Amino acid sequence: MSNSYSALCDDFYINMRLGTQMKLPTDRAGIIAFFERLQKLYPTMVNFHQDPRSGEASVEEARESNTYRWLNMEANRLSCGYVNPPTPADAYDYNRNVLETAPFYLAVSPIDMDYLDVLWGFDFTYKGNHHELIAEALLGDSPMARLMDAPHAKGVNFELSGIVTISEDSRQHARVWVEPRTSAAQIRTGEYSEEMLSLYVIIRQWSGGRKLPELHELQAQLIDVGTKFIDDHVVLPFLTPIRAAIARRN
Repeated sequence: MSNSYSALCDDFYINMRLGTQMKLPTDRAGIIAFFERLQKLYPTMVNFHQDPRSGEASVEEARESNTYRWLNMEANRLSCGYVNPPTPADAYDYNRNVLETAPFYLAVSPIDMDYLDVLWGFDFTYKGNHHELIAEALLGDSPMARLMDAPHAKGVNFELSGIVTISEDSRQHARVWVEPRTSAAQIRTGEYSEEMLSLYVIIRQWSGGRKLPELHELQAQLIDVGTKFIDDHVVLPFLTPIRAAIARRN
């Protein structure tokens, strides 16, 4: 199923997020050298920016083609991702290259890792009330969905999020988060713009409790866990009903 994830939504992306307990380096030479090394692997990553206030630095490919890689460096977090990759494997390879490169330029290590995330994002374009669509598609005949039976009811906040532990030591978590983007002003006026309704699946490994493998090896483990979790617990219960509800309303 993983090779057809992009067929389930309008935009699909896979991100990696590495949280560190120690602050990442801030010296100019180190940051530039790290970004240059990634640029040699991916020559089209040329759009560089640094926020003068926070020091946050980023580089990405042009977004015009609707498929691009990006890389972001904050004080205690290194993030990267691939939007609309040709295949999930292309995104996994890119994120792995970032994790293999970072230790040599940023001195990151499993020792000071706080957490490592792999995130799968599914965006659905929908012009309408996202909150009501979530209630219809995902809440069924539950008490929460029946709130919509109240006189003059309009959905205002039906954002959903759930986290479960998926390892014996409870340090590996899976989160499913459905994020609506319909504003209160749109609900009041009934004038909706075309916005992205997003569903995220995040597999997170917290540090501690045991010696962890190298970062890229840990990412590979999380990918294996995450793809099985999505196939078994997300595609039919979440993605399919959202697609069906949008089709009924369009």
